[in-house]
Amino acid sequence: MNRREFLRLGAVAVAGAAGVATGASAAGTADWRPPQRWRGVNLLGMFRCPTIGLAPDPRVDGHFVEWEFKALHDWGFNFARLPLDYRILVTGDSWTNLDEKKMKLLDEAIAWGRAYGIHVQIALHRIPGYCILDQTEAFPLGTSAVAQEAACTMWAAFARRWKGVPNEILSFNLFNEPTRHTAGANYPPLALKLIHAIRAVDPDRFIMADGNQCASVPVPELYAIPGVGQAFRGYTPHAITHYASGYVKTPKEPPTWPLAPGYGDAWTRRSPEDTVALYQGALDAGEFCMVGEFGCRNRTPHAVALAWMEHCLKLWTSKNLGWALWNLRGHNGFLDSGRTDVAYEDFNGHKLDRRMLELLRRY
Repeated sequence: MNRREFLRLGAVAVAGAAGVATGASAAGTADWRPPQRWRGVNLLGMFRCPTIGLAPDPRVDGHFVEWEFKALHDWGFNFARLPLDYRILVTGDSWTNLDEKKMKLLDEAIAWGRAYGIHVQIALHRIPGYCILDQTEAFPLGTSAVAQEAACTMWAAFARRWKGVPNEILSFNLFNEPTRHTAGANYPPLALKLIHAIRAVDPDRFIMADGNQCASVPVPELYAIPGVGQAFRGYTPHAITHYASGYVKTPKEPPTWPLAPGYGDAWTRRSPEDTVALYQGALDAGEFCMVGEFGCRNRTPHAVALAWMEHCLKLWTSKNLGWALWNLRGHNGFLDSGRTDVAYEDFNGHKLDRRMLELLRRY
């Protein structure tokens, strides 16, 4: 169904959504959860559709590559989140007509995950009607039946395609970091609709939902649904993680860890403990939670970044929380990060930050 057809059907409500808030959609679903902490990275092979005006992104290949899954296994990790731009997966002017050639690239990634013991999590970073990076979608997912129909149809198609793939191999992450029209009071019923669309096809699929308000606040409305976990972000304090990023205001002076008294403002100083404290109620309720993304941009001094990372990893390990670094290759990662204060090693033609890698492996 293309955008023109969706416009014609703009008044159509999402089918089958009634009654989801009671948890009825999850009836019969096994309360599966990961048997061990997920520890790994975000792989950006299909993260962003090529867009006019944007420079080529060396992290984005338009597909995934086997060597990354093998390397993760060899390094002792067990998890890869695949944040996707839905526009890569559809044909022409379509929201839901999936391109079989592109879908086979995801089949391939899941197969590599299985072969190398890496759990694969399919995540819609850009879902029909919403992306945290911009506001150019024609219909707002949080309020538009048109966009919600498209999003539900896409998730149902994924569920149908991979039904029968064990949860040990594959999970779904509904969409990335709800904010603006997808957040607040709009988020719980929206998440429930997407969960229903998946579970109507595959009742046993394990699903992760990002927290409300940019993956920072747990969603109690989802607690009663078996086989649904919640993910938050490990980007606190922003004064460390987003130093000199250009889109978060930080002081010009490089940060230290711990932060010096008075460095940054109250928002950029929020601590990792503050974030975990918000999720303590979910943990106490027995919910499966994890850090879906964390990392530190390459302008933060390397020694400071490593000290902050170890602090976070110790904290999350004490709470039995898994984590996924954003990302493997790029300014937050331990390959090709572009830092000027690192003695890199060569790794198959890539620049490896050995100290960061070995720190992550310890946790």
